[in-house]
Amino acid sequence: SLSDQVTRWTTEVGVAYGSDLDVAMREIREAVDAQPLILKQPEPMVTFEQFGDNSLLIRARYYMDQLDQRLRVSSKLMLDINRRLHNQGIVVAFPQRDVHLDTSQPLEIKVMRQKPDRADQPGSPPVQT
Repeated sequence: SLSDQVTRWTTEVGVAYGSDLDVAMREIREAVDAQPLILKQPEPMVTFEQFGDNSLLIRARYYMDQLDQRLRVSSKLMLDINRRLHNQGIVVAFPQRDVHLDTSQPLEIKVMRQKPDRADQPGSPPVQT
């Protein structure tokens, strides 16, 4: 309600397939618990949410009563989560796609290179020679 300043917030983290979810969830929970402005009650919760297209999605739910500190706490929390996961060798996932080529027919391959007079211009597109 408007008179109650306690609000729930969430932070989502996608980790790479093959990651140890138990370790990832433990590290995320410890990062949440380490933030002094996140309330102990209602108790924070870290859950495995879904098998995503590019990651295993973990969600942390937590409560705060100082809304003016939300962005600061959220930033500190995400930085701490990133550091903790990195230290455990867990990769925060990024979008990626596998491309499967039909190799029933030969593929034509062309080598592209820049013309010498444009090579020193950053961002110049390759030119076929």
